[in-house]
Amino acid sequence: MKKGRRAFLSVVVLMIVLSTFVFGKEKITLTYWEHQFPGYVDWTQRMIKEYEKINPNVEIEFSVDYAHERLLPSMYAGTGPDISVPHDAKVVKLMMEGYLAPVRLEAFPEFNSYEDLEKVYFPGVLDLFKKDGKIYGLPINLSPHMLYVNEKLFRMAGIEPSPENIPEHWDEVCKIGGDIFEAIGKNEKGVTVYEAFDWEYAYRATWRRDDLRTIFAQYGAKFVDENGNVVVDSPQAVEAVKMMRDMINKCKTGDPNARPGGEDRSWQLFNGTLAMGVFPGGEIYKGNAAEDVVDYLKVYQFPYPRGYEQVIPVRSHVFMVNGSISQEKQIEAWKFINYLTQQWQELAVLGQMPPRMLLANGTPWYETDWFKEQADKYQSLRNLPLNELAEGRAVWQLGYELYGTDEARLHADEITDIVGDAVDRIIFMNLDVEPQLKEAKKEIEILLK
Repeated sequence: MKKGRRAFLSVVVLMIVLSTFVFGKEKITLTYWEHQFPGYVDWTQRMIKEYEKINPNVEIEFSVDYAHERLLPSMYAGTGPDISVPHDAKVVKLMMEGYLAPVRLEAFPEFNSYEDLEKVYFPGVLDLFKKDGKIYGLPINLSPHMLYVNEKLFRMAGIEPSPENIPEHWDEVCKIGGDIFEAIGKNEKGVTVYEAFDWEYAYRATWRRDDLRTIFAQYGAKFVDENGNVVVDSPQAVEAVKMMRDMINKCKTGDPNARPGGEDRSWQLFNGTLAMGVFPGGEIYKGNAAEDVVDYLKVYQFPYPRGYEQVIPVRSHVFMVNGSISQEKQIEAWKFINYLTQQWQELAVLGQMPPRMLLANGTPWYETDWFKEQADKYQSLRNLPLNELAEGRAVWQLGYELYGTDEARLHADEITDIVGDAVDRIIFMNLDVEPQLKEAKKEIEILLK
């Protein structure tokens, strides 16, 4: 009996060994945390199932539960996920100092070097994530800010939303927005019920991190120059802030103290009380709560000042891999990321721009017949700022080009908040621009001492 039992156990062990090493590779489990953006969650779950089917030796445990709140503490504590996509690219920059695994080229057999990998991406996309000749993060999407137009409110104001009436420059937003607000902005009791255009004060991250920085860049302004001088009161900066102030106080495109339809400007747009707004491309998903309004929305390029070159704000979400896991798991993690970054058609359908510009045959994805067919169907795809991105005319999420020194970049958020506070005061109280920016300059100089 004992011999029979031993023989049986030997057969069982042999079967396990064979199933592991002959019929398939040893099972690898990867943990993956992502932010809660609905479109991405659904897409990611589908992609995981497809990848696991192709790679049966890999199991991916996916979580979105409080991923934002848990990610940084867990990474610092050494208990973070194998793969993560933080909501803010700044997290990747923070983690690059000893916490992340660089891109493993073994997982990208189509490239011989980091330089080859970088060439297939839009210019400048990977600059933030390079260190000591290596790359530590790969964006999964590019979400350029766009001008959203509610055609229904245009028509209510007696303006046909034809191409010639869609603003391209900020002065046109000012003029058309003023006409719309004058026509339909207030009810018979003088209460604001619609806005034509207003800045995204309530959503401070978008307003300051994306729009404010980009408008400064459009006018050729910076916060700190390459010599470390604080230049937030330069003539270019003054001109940029005057435009923002006059949009509300001179042209009267909206009422910054009113929130008809929702606290968040994008909710106002989708609730039908905002005629125009600048938001990331992915904001269209909020429209699912107001489908009757979405039918009237069209998307156009981010406005820019007349006489200047177009510069657009671009947000992205970035893959990073935990540097504390084994090299084998690092390679498997980057293989999965490589797979995801090649699903460009899926991303385009989500309303996002794939950051990996060139396909395997060297053709930009936006020159394919498939994309041209999609652009014929969807108005928003026809207005993507493809030329601007291909030429590198963008302010990426952290806007590091506006902070001329490494020291200033370490305080980028604090500097931006100081400038943002000044701009908010100027707009809300209709103040002179120069004195407020000079005060902001003094605060920043004290910060950087």
